Amino acid sequence: MKKFFLPITALTVLFFSACKKDDNSGLPPVSTEKQQAIVENYANILHAGYEDSYNAALVMQSKINTFLASPTAQGLEDAKAAWLAAREPYMQTEAARFYGGPIDADDAGDGWLNSWPLDEGYIDYLNGDSHGYSSYPGGPIFTTGIINLPAKFPTIDRATLIDNNQPDGGTTNANGDDVDVSVGYHAIEFLLWGQDNTPAVQKIAGQRPYTDYVVGGTAQNQDRRGTYLKVVTQLLVDNLAGLVAAWAPNQDNYRKQFVADPAIGIANMFNGIGRLAKGELAGERMGVPLAIHAQEQEHSCFSDNTHRDLYLDMMGINNVYTGQYTRTNGSKISGPGLSDYVQIQKAEDDTKMKSLLEEAKQSLQAIEDNKPFDYLIDGSNPSGNQIVQKGVKDVSAVADWVSQIAHDLKLTNVNIPNEN
Repeated sequence: MKKFFLPITALTVLFFSACKKDDNSGLPPVSTEKQQAIVENYANILHAGYEDSYNAALVMQSKINTFLASPTAQGLEDAKAAWLAAREPYMQTEAARFYGGPIDADDAGDGWLNSWPLDEGYIDYLNGDSHGYSSYPGGPIFTTGIINLPAKFPTIDRATLIDNNQPDGGTTNANGDDVDVSVGYHAIEFLLWGQDNTPAVQKIAGQRPYTDYVVGGTAQNQDRRGTYLKVVTQLLVDNLAGLVAAWAPNQDNYRKQFVADPAIGIANMFNGIGRLAKGELAGERMGVPLAIHAQEQEHSCFSDNTHRDLYLDMMGINNVYTGQYTRTNGSKISGPGLSDYVQIQKAEDDTKMKSLLEEAKQSLQAIEDNKPFDYLIDGSNPSGNQIVQKGVKDVSAVADWVSQIAHDLKLTNVNIPNEN
């Protein structure tokens, strides 16, 4: 879900008017050369992260195409494994959100890649929902979702999915989220795993049978389901390619604009990590589902991979702050990060930030060690609730310290909304 960002033009006006610190601040200056090196390294990390995400999505696409060509149980498992692997680099790029960059674009950004929660019945059938199908002597005829409404959606193609992704006037949930999501990682996830509607205490992810894609197998419209999966995967690959291009070096693109003024870039970096930590990670992805004990509100609810989403988001925050990123091939990008900027001006703030980051990573590791997330937030699991609550507390502390750093360094253009 996209939150807390302004159009880039508005942010640019704000940052140009506020990015200079008071001449009487008494803080040691950070040289232009050092600031330039920080934003260049950040851009290198982002480009590598999106490139890794794109390459992993290509592998996933290959596995999905192989499965659809001849559906088997093993082929479906291979496609699932590739989806899980594709999430690893992408989730580490989310700290680039919330400041009007390419990932915040309305026509190709996060809303097309990682929107959640989604209404399963908007895409495909719902297990056990009497409103989702009607019975006939040979079994259920499913009547929910784009896949199962050929009269309304005669063709499943790129235009169909684009036109029906979070349409104006679409369905919203109790939190005001538009849940009519037709594209992105979670649409693919649902089509691979199916609904996870077993009790959380069973610790079982979605169990969609591979025969949902075998003509004459389970769940009608198997050919349309396969077409949907193929089209939505291609859309994901294409949108990731656009992000790779936006951050590529030596091009007339967004990256060139970003590094042109390092003071603005550094402010964007602080806003990105702070807002991801506070409103999204501690708030929407942990705090909200914990507060209402809602299995359906977890981020990757079909695959039960939410524990990795949380940890990888924190790793992405850590990457930006420390200036380090380990690529999917094991190679490393290393250079100055926000830590270097803070250390020059107020070393004790940098020391505290590194301590808070480590504590938050340990708390999210505890969630992973005790997975799945939906079991931890279940109302019958008070000890699990405490594990998640500690994650909320420690990730919020990271965001709050970003705000403190901004105050101490007199960065008036860094603003982390105080909510989760």
